[in-house]
Amino acid sequence: MRLLTFLMLCGTACMAQQKTIENITNSCSTADLKKNLYYLASNKLQGRAMGSPGDTLAANYVAASYRASGLLAPYNRERSYFQSITAVLKQDKATLTIKNKRYDVFDGWQLYPGLPVDLKKIHVILADHVDVDSLYRDLPQMEVRQKAVVLNNIITSKLMRVGIDSLEQILRKRGALAIIWSGPSIPKILERQQSRRFIQQYVQPHAPGLGEISPLPEIALTPERMKEMLAPDHLSANPDGTLINPGTKKYRELKTIVSVELYRQFKETHAPNVIGVIKGSDTSLASVVISAHHDHDGVNGKDTYYGAVDNASGTVAIMEVAAMMNRANKLGLKPKRTIVFASFTGEERGLLGSAWYVDHPLQEMKKTYAVLNIDMFGRPDTIHLNHQMPDSANYAYILVKDTLNRGLRDALYTANDASTKLTLDTYYENPKYMMRRLTGSDQYSFYLKGVPFIRIDCGFCIDYHKPTDTPDKINYALLTKQTQLAFTTLWNLANK
Repeated sequence: MRLLTFLMLCGTACMAQQKTIENITNSCSTADLKKNLYYLASNKLQGRAMGSPGDTLAANYVAASYRASGLLAPYNRERSYFQSITAVLKQDKATLTIKNKRYDVFDGWQLYPGLPVDLKKIHVILADHVDVDSLYRDLPQMEVRQKAVVLNNIITSKLMRVGIDSLEQILRKRGALAIIWSGPSIPKILERQQSRRFIQQYVQPHAPGLGEISPLPEIALTPERMKEMLAPDHLSANPDGTLINPGTKKYRELKTIVSVELYRQFKETHAPNVIGVIKGSDTSLASVVISAHHDHDGVNGKDTYYGAVDNASGTVAIMEVAAMMNRANKLGLKPKRTIVFASFTGEERGLLGSAWYVDHPLQEMKKTYAVLNIDMFGRPDTIHLNHQMPDSANYAYILVKDTLNRGLRDALYTANDASTKLTLDTYYENPKYMMRRLTGSDQYSFYLKGVPFIRIDCGFCIDYHKPTDTPDKINYALLTKQTQLAFTTLWNLANK
């Protein structure tokens, strides 16, 4: 009889707790989400570029919100929410010289990969092949040693499909110094790259190792630069780089001599992560991390890259989730697991803030149970809009990597069934599309340390990384629902 009474009391308590969590979920404040987002994506914060005054203002704003929500400050003897990260800024100077005329990078040319190189006054051999087999047949007779090899866009496109690495290996073994190619798409690519030169570049902590042998430098030329290179030989080329009136020769050495140089300097910089903590009832358990990044691209001349969706939206979502957790705490509901709220800087510059955190965590990584990462909420993406999907205002993309079988997917779906009932779109769980999602946000830093994760987002809107990503375009009803999903999912994870 006592056991039955105990079980009945436990069931009643669980139902009461579930009802309380449901009420807290419904209390998610659309007004606060909107107010906070308009501040973070305002002119005052100037696009929140990592290490800028706007980045600091954003960090201060998030820290004030943490404090108001009762989160514990883990640094400076529990007086600070700021984890200062150290990043290495790389400053490149690259030039291409054709016929003694120097051009800065993006002025009609680009270097792949963008690694330091110093090739001075090298001769050039032009291969005008348009099929791969004939190129490989002629390679043994081509004297490429200490030269750059010029290819046209037709052959490079074919090689990209079958694998250009094999050609690079052959050319390297034969002593070639570089590959040069030209194509009609280069001007548009350079125009976009030139428009983003204002964005500072950093040494990436997760860049793949190059091993002992670095890739053969590839120099992409616009048709205009190709014309200059061919002029001394009285040759001309089509926009795709193939010769006009080529004659019978498939390859020839040009009179033009070129130089390409890329010099790099490094500078140490600092910027703030913002970390807050809610202690669980059982501090022996591994903790759960909820994360978003507050940085964006900054200012380019008169254009401010406001980053409303990317990722002021995710930042305000975790601020609101913290406020909702505080409401639960005041009603006597405490999560079993400790929850770490992380607002990272430097995501846009290569996951710098999260990479720093996983190397300097509050708890060692094996004591991190799971990560819930939020990156872009509140705007239908181009896929949903272009296909006029009926759930465009009621969905979220998900990517779940539960490598340790900790029930992450169940925590997510149970949360959704109990609250928002969004369409959980698994498009980016398809292996064909997964890699960009996996590596493109802060969950990847944790994934590399073996920590399971859930990523929730709304996809790439039409204004992605443009100055037109402004707060007036957010669907705040959708942002609210996605924030509610984040809260209930986090609650489930923290009570596993």
